[in-house]
Amino acid sequence: MEKIKIAYSWIGPRGPIWNTELPNILSFANVQDGSDAHSSMFWADDMWNRLFKKRKNLFELYPTQALELDDDRPFIFPFSLAWRIDFRNYFCGRTGILEFSHTPGHLFRLVRNHNGYFMIDHSVEAFMTDAHLDAMYGYFRGIHGFPMHKIIYLTGCVNAEKLHNNYCIKRNIPNTLAERMTIIAYPSSHQVLSTNIVDAPEKEPTYNPEQMPEKLFLMWNRRFRQHRIEMALCLEKNNLVDRSYISFSKDDVENPSKNFENTLDYQRIFDKNANLRLNMDILNTFSSKLPLVLDGETAINKMCEDTDNETRPYYQNSLISIVTETNYNLPELTLTEKSFKPIKEKHPFIVVGVPGALKAMREMGFKTFNEFWDETYDETECNEVRMQQISYQTELIGKWTPEQILDFRRKVKPILDHNYNQLKIPSSEFAVQKICKHIEEHMV
Repeated sequence: MEKIKIAYSWIGPRGPIWNTELPNILSFANVQDGSDAHSSMFWADDMWNRLFKKRKNLFELYPTQALELDDDRPFIFPFSLAWRIDFRNYFCGRTGILEFSHTPGHLFRLVRNHNGYFMIDHSVEAFMTDAHLDAMYGYFRGIHGFPMHKIIYLTGCVNAEKLHNNYCIKRNIPNTLAERMTIIAYPSSHQVLSTNIVDAPEKEPTYNPEQMPEKLFLMWNRRFRQHRIEMALCLEKNNLVDRSYISFSKDDVENPSKNFENTLDYQRIFDKNANLRLNMDILNTFSSKLPLVLDGETAINKMCEDTDNETRPYYQNSLISIVTETNYNLPELTLTEKSFKPIKEKHPFIVVGVPGALKAMREMGFKTFNEFWDETYDETECNEVRMQQISYQTELIGKWTPEQILDFRRKVKPILDHNYNQLKIPSSEFAVQKICKHIEEHMV
């Protein structure tokens, strides 16, 4: 198969302008030599650079104007979705993303009848609910009549294929090329951290197995979520908060009218999850310690990417990361930068997330830590029981003697080194393999 064209309507000296909307002054500045957008509210398209540019044996940048009306060459016309617009608004009637972006008309024919594909990239999020899928199916199939295998959806939801299959069964969507969309899981936050460590090998962290850390756990929290509150209260119950590095706000960083107290789901904490054995005394004790501030960083990009490694001292002076992932009691499995930052810092971790998180990491080539504590919580579907199991493991670790801690640090080092090296393989590698395989198998 010849190279797959990555088609853009606008291409500047420094690369393509995203297809998602017509260019504005920031778009032009982003691709112009000697210029820069300099706006935290503008996210330029980086799909070409992130997925395709370095794989020139497989892909080439191509202007849409050079695609002929009956062109049989394979191409992808990519769209990057931004956080500024509600997901479903991109797929709204006849004013959706194709119309709003003024997608060239001849591409419709090439996608329907030849070897063209529309790619939707929202890999920074894990949008795979029935409502999200209804929007895409209603727009691309219902309104425009595209064969759905010609729509490639990149999502940060790690169990996306399973959820998509369940959705199709519920909606009675036949398992045919014309009827089912192409779903590819692509946790792009992994890609960012992978690029950072490959581009700066001199910044690799050192891990001293003979060092006794001052703190037991490291747990970062920004937004209020019930599973994060429960995990923090479990640590308080076991007298582990003061022995740990924990960040936790008193007031919602994005909505000042919300705070720790009025966000609490008391029924869930005290009734539905009664086996956690939490009470008002524990809650009040933890609340009195808020806010818990570590580095004081507030810039979201710096927190997610940590390119300057300023948080490294917290990892090096603590034993284990407790990763409170974005999702916990939802079907969509997320593995965000929260799960990969401990790997970047050669730090053992426990994931407080959707069932199957550790299994998914192992499938990506990483090793987890069932040699040292019970990880069967990752298989537990019941949210309340899973939290109890995680809490119990942290309680047991909190009883380790200094000798046990040092023995653990010595034995765990090979796993940490392996995971760090595995992180160097970008997640885009797996996504690109699936994209190429899909297009090659369905050439017309």
